Amino acid sequence: MTNVRRNSSNNTPDSREPLPLRWGVILTAAALAAAVTFVVGGPLAALGAVSVVVSTLHTVMA
Repeated sequence: MTNVRRNSSNNTPDSREPLPLRWGVILTAAALAAAVTFVVGGPLAALGAVSVVVSTLHTVMA
């Protein structure tokens, strides 16, 4: 039988940590890039732009 370790901290919704500011910046930039690219190039281009923006900013800001 496998022993499973459980986190003893209180995991209620009130005790969650807020989203780091870095992810707020990344998601805002991705939403802006998606909106502009969607208007110019359509939905597939917007998805591509979002993935590039998120991966690039995550790498740069990490």
